[in-house]
Amino acid sequence: MPLKKLVPFFFNFQLKPIVGIEQSWWPSILQAQHRKMQKFIVFFSLALCISPISSQAQTNQGSAITPLPFQLFLPKNEADPKRVDAIKNNALLVFLHGSGERGSDNNAQLKHGAEFFKQLAQGHNTVVLVPQCPEDLSWHNGSSEITKSGRKYRYPKGLKTNRVLDILEKLIDSVVIAQNIDKAKIKIGGLSMGGMGTLELLRRRPEYYQRAFVICGGGNKALARQIGQTPIWFFHGEEDQVVLPKYANKLYR
Repeated sequence: MPLKKLVPFFFNFQLKPIVGIEQSWWPSILQAQHRKMQKFIVFFSLALCISPISSQAQTNQGSAITPLPFQLFLPKNEADPKRVDAIKNNALLVFLHGSGERGSDNNAQLKHGAEFFKQLAQGHNTVVLVPQCPEDLSWHNGSSEITKSGRKYRYPKGLKTNRVLDILEKLIDSVVIAQNIDKAKIKIGGLSMGGMGTLELLRRRPEYYQRAFVICGGGNKALARQIGQTPIWFFHGEEDQVVLPKYANKLYR
C-alpha cells in the first residue's frame, strides 16, 4: 500500500516522511492514535550470543547506572542449535517503548507491538531488540510541563549527554556483532518517548541506521537538517493530547 494512501487512513491530516521509505517489511497493523494504539508483542527472548535456549531475559550491565534489561527476538533458524550458522546478514530492528513501560522487570516494554515483531523475526530474517529504559531515566533529552493548553515539550537544539543511550548504543553494537547483522540493514523506531529517543539516536549516529519510524514522537526542528538523509516514517494521531502532533509536524515542515 503506497504511503500516500496509508497515511490519510491513520491520520486526519497528512504527515509525510522526511524521505521516502520502502515498505516490504512494514505491517499494516500499526495504528497511529496515542491512546488507541493496537500493537502486539510475543514474549520471546534469547541470549546475546547465539544460543539454543529459546526464552531468556537479558540485562546489559553499565557503570553508574541501573542495568539495562532487554528482550531479543531471533529468526527461527537462529534458535535451532543445528542451524546456528544457517542465517547470515540478518537485519536488525531496535524498538524503543514509551514512558509508561519504563522499569526493571524486563517485561513492561513488551506491552506494545507483538505480532509485528514476531512475524518480522520469523518471516523476514530480522533480529528485533526491545530494551527497557530505567524508571528514572529517558530515551531523550527533552522536558515537558503541563500548561493550560496541554502538555508542552521542550527539546534541546544541540546534542546532549544521555547515559542510557550511551549504554544502549553499546548494546546495539554487541547485537550487531553477535547476530551477524548486515550493517546496511539496521532499522530503529519507537513510540512516544521512544519515538523521541529514536530521533536522538539518529542525531547521535546519522549514518548508522538505514531507516526509522516515529510513532507519536517529536523533537527540535533543527533535527530535520541533521537526520534528513535517513528515510523516516512519522505516525501521529490528530487527537493526541499527550504528545501534540505539532511536534512531529514541525520536523517534516
